[in-house]
Amino acid sequence: MNLKNSKFYKRIQELRHFSKEKIRKSREQRTRVSVTRALDMALSERACSDREWFSSEQSPTAGTASPLRRVKKLRYPKKKASVGKQMDDPYYHLAGGQSSGGNSPMQAEAKLQGLIQLNNTTYRVDCPTRVLNPLKINDEVRSGSDSKSTICVTNSRYAMIGKISKTLGYRLVKESKMWNILWSDSFPGVELFKNMKRFQQINHFPGMIEICRKDLLSRNLNRMQKQFPQDYKIFPKTWMLPADYGDAMNYALNHKRTFILKPDSGAQGRGIWLTNDLKTIGAHERLICQTYIHRPLLIDGYKFDLRVYTLITSVDPLRIFVYNEGLARFATNKYVEPTPGNSNDLYMHLTNYSVNKRNSHYELCDNDDCGSKRKLSAINNWMRRHNYDVDEFWSNVDDVIIKTVLSAWPVLKHNYHACFPGHDKIQACFEILGFDILVDWKLKPYILEVNHSPSFHTNEQVDREVKRPLIRDTLNLVSTSLADKRLILKEDRKRVKQRLLKIRGEPPAQRHRLNGGISKAKIDVKTSNPEAKASANPVQMESEPGDQGPLAQQIAWEDGHLGNFRKIMPPPDLAKLAYYARFYAQSNQVSIFAETAASKKREDLARKMRIQIEEKKAKQQQMLNGKCKREARKRLAVMLPRAVREKNRMSLFRMRENWSPGFISDAEERLRHTWLHMRSEAIRTLKITENIYSTLYECGHLTNTDMVVYPHLYHNLQHGFDIRQNP
Repeated sequence: MNLKNSKFYKRIQELRHFSKEKIRKSREQRTRVSVTRALDMALSERACSDREWFSSEQSPTAGTASPLRRVKKLRYPKKKASVGKQMDDPYYHLAGGQSSGGNSPMQAEAKLQGLIQLNNTTYRVDCPTRVLNPLKINDEVRSGSDSKSTICVTNSRYAMIGKISKTLGYRLVKESKMWNILWSDSFPGVELFKNMKRFQQINHFPGMIEICRKDLLSRNLNRMQKQFPQDYKIFPKTWMLPADYGDAMNYALNHKRTFILKPDSGAQGRGIWLTNDLKTIGAHERLICQTYIHRPLLIDGYKFDLRVYTLITSVDPLRIFVYNEGLARFATNKYVEPTPGNSNDLYMHLTNYSVNKRNSHYELCDNDDCGSKRKLSAINNWMRRHNYDVDEFWSNVDDVIIKTVLSAWPVLKHNYHACFPGHDKIQACFEILGFDILVDWKLKPYILEVNHSPSFHTNEQVDREVKRPLIRDTLNLVSTSLADKRLILKEDRKRVKQRLLKIRGEPPAQRHRLNGGISKAKIDVKTSNPEAKASANPVQMESEPGDQGPLAQQIAWEDGHLGNFRKIMPPPDLAKLAYYARFYAQSNQVSIFAETAASKKREDLARKMRIQIEEKKAKQQQMLNGKCKREARKRLAVMLPRAVREKNRMSLFRMRENWSPGFISDAEERLRHTWLHMRSEAIRTLKITENIYSTLYECGHLTNTDMVVYPHLYHNLQHGFDIRQNP
């Protein structure tokens, strides 16, 4: 057999030819890249600082006919040499009579002359250069050594974040790599916070759950309302059940109101319902009970709420930014004040997108003045057309946001400094919060809830127009580029080495904490008049840039990269600055972490009321079921002797063994079948199943079992057919 004619031999020859061709192309590519790079370096300003140049005295053309000297291989040095050393090098020559020495900060007219040889051709180049101030050398070295920033989005389900990060120059990495920013949809663990390096940032603050859970938000706002009753009228009256069950019942007896019930940690409108009677609530249910705002602001007859995106870049000092664009989410049924008949219509009373998207009346529209989801700019235009003061309205919204964050500020500050004691270059966290604001007919905003991870899905055009610029401006605003990753890692390794080897050299420079907000030294909590104390010197709330370099750099960076954000905290008005200073000095901060006498009293009262209700229900159940008689007979049976009880048991067993069913006549059986047929026919003719199914679908109470058992009905409803009328 001739091997040269076999398929295997031919395949080997093809692979060899392919590999040779690939090697040849790679060599040509490397040659082309090196030539291009050399030309770029020769004709650019950066090439003037490299060591490939000749002076005019040492050039081959000056007096001698020696062969042309080849230039060294061009490559970027790992570390830049100092400027003084470069300018004293004999290969450099400054034209125009300029000297490389001297103490002048900059010499802009100096020129660097030299020759470069490429492809057997010699080029003479003159590049302008400058002598830098030695104090600025570190900044130049840093800008040259900075590597590409990295971001980890593996813990996020939104692909849009990774795409926008790539367009901004970030490199996507895994969580195990040395990332600069970690973007996560959920709250990370404490271990992740404590293991973060000083150049790393994460998109969640430890302790932000204090305002992102409905029960904790209600507790903090109620606590602040007791201290500042006139200032914290920014949320509906709220009770946390079952602890505040007694207070809620007393309020319901004296006020005929509609109440809205929410789960303490729910989301996306799940488990929300309306009631006029709080007695229907279970004794052990953990719920948030709020008074229903029955006169909201309506647009085209529909109820709506505002999703305001808020960025917090620091908690000490507190710095809050609000995005100028957001979403207005509309209900899909026209609003009517709640009654017992329409309280189950969730498409009328709830504005959650996850609820209303299931309604057939949900409207998709590319125009700003229509649709079930619109931009905030469209709402502003509508208010201007109806002669509302838009600036005053948004000032009130900013006030609501600031006071909500301040209600949990002590916890946020404590948790941040406990998790990040060594972050002295940049802030370790930033967070985008979604504030849900409801507006009443007087244009007064109310805070409903705060979302720690608002949805960044872009199912509609309005979502893409709002959320993509929001992510881009957020990544531009955070001060990630102010931290030098290589320098920080080098300092950390040096510190670890000194600690392990116990080197007694010079003590390392003490790292000061990156803060500058209101501290106990700047606000006297014991002062009887905190307003006067705060107004005496309100500028102290801002950090002094001269005293703290990293913080001043962050403030300057944020003020120069606002994009479409506006800064609301600290406010530019000194009067507002002094006004918000009062809320920092929260006197009873112990109530945040521990129980108080009032809370214990409420719990005792609620426990007694639950016991009374349970006893009353038990008595009613006993009367209905005749349980008392059965228990009496059971007690009597227990008192009988054992022989008598055994005899009764055997007689009962024999009776059951010999039991036979009674006689059933054929006429009765035919009559029973006739009635069953008439029942089935009535259900089919009157469309009872279709009516019940349609009602459950409109109320949002369909279960997965209902969809599986009646798939045709669910399919027709999804496509907008009326199953009550269609055959």
